[in-house]
Amino acid sequence: MAVKFIAETDTLEQFRLEFNDLSANQFGDIANLSGAITATNLVAAMNETISIATSTAGWTIRDETSTTQIIGGGNTLSVLGTSNQIQAVVSATDTLTLSLPNDVTIPNSLTALGTTNTFGSVEISGNNIRSVDTNTITILDSLKAATLETGSSLLVVDENSSIPRFTSSAASKALTFDAVPLFSGEIEFDGSTAGGFKTIVNVIDPTADRTITLPNITGTVITTGDTGTITSTMIAAGTLTGGDIADASIGEAKLADDAVSQDKLKDVVNLQILNSSGGILKQLYGAGS
Repeated sequence: MAVKFIAETDTLEQFRLEFNDLSANQFGDIANLSGAITATNLVAAMNETISIATSTAGWTIRDETSTTQIIGGGNTLSVLGTSNQIQAVVSATDTLTLSLPNDVTIPNSLTALGTTNTFGSVEISGNNIRSVDTNTITILDSLKAATLETGSSLLVVDENSSIPRFTSSAASKALTFDAVPLFSGEIEFDGSTAGGFKTIVNVIDPTADRTITLPNITGTVITTGDTGTITSTMIAAGTLTGGDIADASIGEAKLADDAVSQDKLKDVVNLQILNSSGGILKQLYGAGS
């Protein structure tokens, strides 16, 4: 069937002749249409013909969007897999097998609707993740979380205060360090008012290992800036010696009456009366000697 064209310069008579030729010789006479076809126009007749053909020697395939494709007798349906997503295998007899490859690639999101799902040896059940063959899950990269809690929530690590924070809900808010903590430079204490003035314990860069021992007793730590904490009860009897007292540092006003006994004076007083040539005329050892 040749293609027919009507040019812009053609006359109406030429158009009539071309149209009649198409109707009579190209499209065919509707009177010659088989009685099995009830359609009265070409398009409807073609659709009816396809329907009759596929009902006996073909079939229709439809996808999830209700898009259909007619597979006529003698035609071939090609089922193609996608690399790393799905694979299709045709085998005897008349069998099509669809399966997933060993290494599956999900290009977008994956939603698993089951209550419990297992990936290798890691099981996800609801909000719980566990290993099915050990008691440990190893994370090889950095793990970031808004809040980290221990199993019983006694310890919580978060950044809710814009500063990394450890919170203990154990008795007396106790937190045990089974290790030797190393602090860089200084330690700050807030006191009872959070965010107020701070007490800072600072360490001068040591040139050798230093040890500061806190005594096994309840009390107050004394600093060089303290002027009123030390009392007489803090000084054990016999602790201070003469070497601890500066020369000429104790005035007469600090000596009680008769604080020095006569017997002690005998031990320290040694009066000598000398003659004109320097010889000793008499030596006195305290009163009454």
